[in-house]
Formats: sequence, structure tokens, C-alpha cells
Amino acid sequence: MIEQIRAHLSECELMPSVQSAYRQGHSTETALMKVIADIHVLDAADHRKVTLLALLDMSAAFDTVDHGILLRCLKVSYGIDGQALRWLASFLIDRTEVVAVSGVNSTLKRLLYGVPQGSVLGPLLFVLYSAEVIQIAASHGVCIHAYADDLQTYASCATTDQQTAERRLPSCIADIHTWMSSSRLKLNADKTEFIRLGTRQQLSKVVVTPLQVKDRLLQPADTVRDLGVLIGSQLTMEAHVRNVIHS
Repeated sequence: MIEQIRAHLSECELMPSVQSAYRQGHSTETALMKVIADIHVLDAADHRKVTLLALLDMSAAFDTVDHGILLRCLKVSYGIDGQALRWLASFLIDRTEVVAVSGVNSTLKRLLYGVPQGSVLGPLLFVLYSAEVIQIAASHGVCIHAYADDLQTYASCATTDQQTAERRLPSCIADIHTWMSSSRLKLNADKTEFIRLGTRQQLSKVVVTPLQVKDRLLQPADTVRDLGVLIGSQLTMEAHVRNVIHS
């Protein structure tokens, strides 16, 4: 059944094209290469622009998936119905868990939310559940690439038009936050980072200001960690190389 569902999604081109997790031929490496290649093409490297990159993270994302919303999404957005949908419902509903500590078991509890992250099916269901985030970014003209619950959003602008990207990106993140709240997902504000990327010459022309995202001010970082790789503002690998050598 799982292979039939994968085949259906692939044949109908329903898998999110900018989601690299849990897909054959995709990995953290290809996700990073895609984002960095995009930024080189879009920003100062070729067009003397600066790119704002915001890294977003969801809190306990797999554990908060709403079963009702997910099943409705599978039917309406992906055309999964009939026996296949009933099979998926039986996989999700009436799951239980128990915690064992030092040989003592807790009371058996019924799980009302979430998909099992360590299963074959759970991660695929999460990818489909959260795919609307990609559409939200596109509606704002913001580039996005996802790896499971890690989101990389970015927008480029000329140094003389800095405010355009600084309006577009926060507006996109705010709408993503609103959608997540309605879908029982939570954006982890404490792990949200942003950085300005470009050549040294172009970055010197930019006025360094915080990014206002809803009720939070995000200070720009000189280096961010994206899927385990340190990226500096000038798109060099110096910080990552130093970190690898140190460790």
C-alpha cells in the first residue's frame, strides 16, 4: 500500500518539489546545494544583490500533527480516498504509548495527535501535511526549501532596495506562523535565525537592522548553522572548516 501511495504521488507530481526529506535522491546535502546555488544565482555573486536567509524550525512537529486535518488534507489535496484512506486512518487513530523507567511502566495513554517519526509512513505523511507552507512562500515571492521540519526561506534585493526584501520575508514568515497555528504546528521562535548574504562590497552598502517578525526582533547573525553546516555572510566555508578542524 505504501508503495502504491508513493507511486500515486509521484505519477501525479503531488510531492512538494522543494522538500528534500524522505525522498529518493534527496538529502541534507542536496538541500544545502540547492539553497546555496540559488543564492549565488539570485544575489550579489552574479547580480550584485544581497539575500536575506531566514532559517525556521518547528517545535516537536511530528508529535503535533492533527489526525483529522491530515486525513482531510490527504483526501482533498492529494486525491487519496476509499480503502487507501481508511487504511491510513487505521494507522493513525487509536495508537497508544507507554513510558518505561527502571522497569516500571506508566499508564497506557491514547495518542490524539502525531505521526510516528521512526516509521516508514509517518515522515511521508508529515511532508504532505506541511506542504502548504511552500505555497504560502510562493504567494509572497519568497524562495523556500524544506528538509522535514527545517525551513529555509530567502529573498534577494538590490542594496538600494533593501526594504523590499525586509518587508516581504517577515510578511511571509508571519503568514507561515498563522497557518501553523491553525494546523496545530508551532514555529520555534527561539531557533529562528536570519542572515544577510552577499559579497563584502555589497554587504558594506547595507544598513544593518533587526528583522521584525510579528512581535519579535531578530538580530542578523554573522554565521548560521543550516542542516549542520555553518554558513557565513559572505558565503564562504571558513567558519565550517574551522569548526571541523577544531572538533
